[in-house]
Amino acid sequence: MDSSTVIYKRLFEVQILHDYYLTDAKGVSFFSINKIDQEGILSVKTEKGTYNIKDLFNIEPVDETKKILNNYKLVFAKTSLGFIVGIEVKVELVLNEIRYKPSLTIDKNLKLAFKIQTQIPFFRSVTNISFGSFKPAIHYFTNKGKEVFNETDVVPNYESLSLANKAMTHQNGLAYEMGAYVDFAGTIKEAKIFTDGNVAADWQDVSDKRFVTDADKLLLPAVFSYAFKPTQNVTDVVIELEDKEGQLVKTISKSSTNAISTVLLDFYKVDANDQDSAIIPSGLYTLKMMLNGGAAITYPIYLNDELYSKDNFGVIEITFDEEDSPFSLLDAQGFLKTRINAANEKIPHPIFEIRLKNRSTYWRYNVSGDFSAAEVAATTSFLTHTDTKLISDIPKSLTNALVPFINGSTLMLPHPKSSDIKIENDRIFSEIYISQSNRLLNS
Repeated sequence: MDSSTVIYKRLFEVQILHDYYLTDAKGVSFFSINKIDQEGILSVKTEKGTYNIKDLFNIEPVDETKKILNNYKLVFAKTSLGFIVGIEVKVELVLNEIRYKPSLTIDKNLKLAFKIQTQIPFFRSVTNISFGSFKPAIHYFTNKGKEVFNETDVVPNYESLSLANKAMTHQNGLAYEMGAYVDFAGTIKEAKIFTDGNVAADWQDVSDKRFVTDADKLLLPAVFSYAFKPTQNVTDVVIELEDKEGQLVKTISKSSTNAISTVLLDFYKVDANDQDSAIIPSGLYTLKMMLNGGAAITYPIYLNDELYSKDNFGVIEITFDEEDSPFSLLDAQGFLKTRINAANEKIPHPIFEIRLKNRSTYWRYNVSGDFSAAEVAATTSFLTHTDTKLISDIPKSLTNALVPFINGSTLMLPHPKSSDIKIENDRIFSEIYISQSNRLLNS
């Protein structure tokens, strides 16, 4: 090989997979099928241009990462599924394997950060992420400290490198939106309504697919406001910031004779009133919130002024100091993970995944006047008749493929025709309007 030839190889890849766009016309979730079938679907959809993550997100390196890419001969390139980062390499033959080593020595403390901005106005309507938050956090994804996710409920089983965190453990008193994924002592459940409790009827069991959840919504600036609902009637609040070792870093408290609407949390310095006080470094912390003398509600947070922007959906930060792990970028000898082994087989680069679940809503059927007795009787086992409307008893998934409401093999009801949704009281609804051309029953 000519020593003057410049060679680049893929260092890692990030794929963003959204079930709203990947669920098939029969309503089968992309994440309920095996890896081979998934690859086939992605190949067809990307080739036809029916799935392109660039339509959903704008993903760009942050300014500091642009400098690192240039200084270390790294290349960023967008793909239909996300993006890849390549690196200039030297080729070596090691134990009959073709190995690739970065042409420049890589500082293991390097971090590559990429901002994610949504491109479509109805993104939250079709994506199962929280609408609001008491804190203005954005999503944060990293390869640091992650574990391989085992896909055990498909055949054949396989492993994936998810950048999402495990769902958070349920806490009584913490407000959960409809659609929230929460860990109940090892069982993942989805909230069927807006709730702050653990009433069984308000939750349904779901498979853990390592979707993006509020466990990933943790990136915050050093100074931010925390908001309370009027119904909470908070008159006394104590907030504690603890570091990763559980050591108390700072306490903030506020009391009032009237209900407190917001409290400013200043975590820039340990003592905001002391000019010489130590600055609180960027990093992972635990936020503890005690309201009106009650038990602590805890949140994992990541304080980082440089990475945070309220205009971003989130940030992906890939680090070189994740070592001896499937999520590492380099092996123990400093070679890339991708190689040609002794059997002349290509071993690929790490492919990290971010999985987004499609939103589920209660499908609400509307008609001018009221539904007939025959329509009510035919749907009574799965639709509730109330206020001249018929409403699904359980939330139904929204899909780009416009999958109809199928009850067994006998009855197919119309699907929502738009991504518009409504939040009323403790539920999220999709409206479906019935007319002569879009009848509820074909009779």
